[in-house]
Amino acid sequence: MIIMKEKSNENVGKKSKKKIVITVVLIVVIILLAAGGFVFYHSNQTGKLISEVNKLAEIQMVNDDGTLVESPIDMQIKTTGSYAVVEETFKNYMNEIVTDTQALVDTLDQEKIMNLVSIDNIKEDGPDFTKSKEEITTMRDAISNYVTKMETLANEETLLSRIDDKDIGEYYKELYRQLATDEESGASLKNAIDELKTNEEDAVQGLNDLESIMNFLSEHKDEWQIEGEQIVFTTESSYEEYSNLMESLPSMQ
Repeated sequence: MIIMKEKSNENVGKKSKKKIVITVVLIVVIILLAAGGFVFYHSNQTGKLISEVNKLAEIQMVNDDGTLVESPIDMQIKTTGSYAVVEETFKNYMNEIVTDTQALVDTLDQEKIMNLVSIDNIKEDGPDFTKSKEEITTMRDAISNYVTKMETLANEETLLSRIDDKDIGEYYKELYRQLATDEESGASLKNAIDELKTNEEDAVQGLNDLESIMNFLSEHKDEWQIEGEQIVFTTESSYEEYSNLMESLPSMQ
């Protein structure tokens, strides 16, 4: 019998998820920097509204450990009248991006990912891994749906259209549009979305690597067993193939 010791999965999926978070933070920063440029030239015309946009441009999106700051946007509306509508529209848009990002981070729970190919989970959910494969499908779908939504939200047309149905004068709608984007930020947003799609591929590939391990164990369920905290294989070929699959996991980092 050939013994395969449990491999530490501490970094499985961690950097792929972090790349996605960092890229989305970049999207938020690009939008806020566009607003910041407008602030510099028009601060005397918009008063409290500009002050609030300045605060948005200075918010801390990520903690030192790479996690997202909880509720980083102050959603309290500080202006009144039509200016309040502009402020609320802008904050709601930015907060939607932040909220959706946090939801994805919660779905891609690091402890859950680390546990999928642990000895304890193999004991509990193997050899068919029905529950584990459902969790991987949920994570893959969450990543895909999230990137699709971010692609829509970061589109200049979507960003600008958020003010169209508001019951305010054209002057205030134009004020929002100038706050929201400019030619340079539009190009930067496109690049950020392209990077996000690349990170999506990396993250999904990592989940696929995990599923490949489960599929192998399911298909060769008569060639291994758990003894204590180890997988014991009955053939050298099965041991080697499983080892190779486990070695593929660093590609998820």
